[in-house]
Amino acid sequence: MFPRSSKINQQSTRFDEEEKQKDEYLRPLYEFRSRANESDVCVHGPITNFRQLIRSSENNQPSLSIARFDEENKRNDGFDIEGIRGSGLMPFSCQGLSTFTYPYRPLVKRYAKLGLHRYNIKEGTNFELDALIKFNMRSVGACSFLITLAARDTVAGRPMQIFQVRVDENRYGRLDATCTTARIKGETTDGFCLPQQVYGFPGWPSDDGVFDASERFCSVEISKLRSNSWIRLYLELTVYTNDRRISDEDLSKLEIVKVVIETTYDEPPLKAKSSVLYIVFKGLARNGFGEQLERKAIIKSVFDEQTGSLSLMGDLCKSQDDVTFMSVEEMHYRFRQSLGAV
Repeated sequence: MFPRSSKINQQSTRFDEEEKQKDEYLRPLYEFRSRANESDVCVHGPITNFRQLIRSSENNQPSLSIARFDEENKRNDGFDIEGIRGSGLMPFSCQGLSTFTYPYRPLVKRYAKLGLHRYNIKEGTNFELDALIKFNMRSVGACSFLITLAARDTVAGRPMQIFQVRVDENRYGRLDATCTTARIKGETTDGFCLPQQVYGFPGWPSDDGVFDASERFCSVEISKLRSNSWIRLYLELTVYTNDRRISDEDLSKLEIVKVVIETTYDEPPLKAKSSVLYIVFKGLARNGFGEQLERKAIIKSVFDEQTGSLSLMGDLCKSQDDVTFMSVEEMHYRFRQSLGAV
């Protein structure tokens, strides 16, 4: 009995020591929360970096106060948060070595282009992306991106401008997003624009002859796609949001075979602010690699004249010969290829 009692006492002592160490580790968090309550400090958003929180507590620098956070947020709408803690946004630089390290690189670039497209629709300009500068991201499944970028008007020859673009996703796993802000830095946005969902998403017609029989539909000549780059942009966003593991190289291989635009307003289809695109394309291999096959995508865009927001919803039409964007075999093949083994 004595050895057993000694063993229990040893276990109890070890448990007490572990609890003591845990209390020592968590003490900065307890002190931080206590000071926050006493000094009217609020932590905005989830705690994503516990070490940073502890370091802040040890330096007696709690998170941003409610008053200052509201003041800064009102001034810059969340685009410039350098030095501001507790904003709930994760900042990333797109300059220098950081160009290769920030997440969702193909998506951020195309959301930036979407913002410029929205600005061009509203203002009648022709700005094109010159460079990404930085962005702030809020990620809880679906993400929000606040992007700062440089752009030029390639037609008017205007000097380079710094733009601020905000895109909010409504869901994860397919294209369903709203560009609520697209402006030159320094300009203000009137009011507050909430992300909007697109309703009434259509299906692909059972008979492709409908495209030729109805005046609502207009076929786009392939030669006009270069001067209407927004069509390819919509397609690339649809493909990427279905599988975020694919790369810029994969997206560059997409080949548009056919485009039909459906509009409901009396305006030229290629100039329509709101439309439905029916796109046949190829460039993604079946089962990861090998034979190329044609796929179909539907993208609906809605431009709100009152708020100026541009909402997109897009999806790939599922078929019997579905596509695996990158199988395990292809990932292994690409890895060996990068090593020069194949």
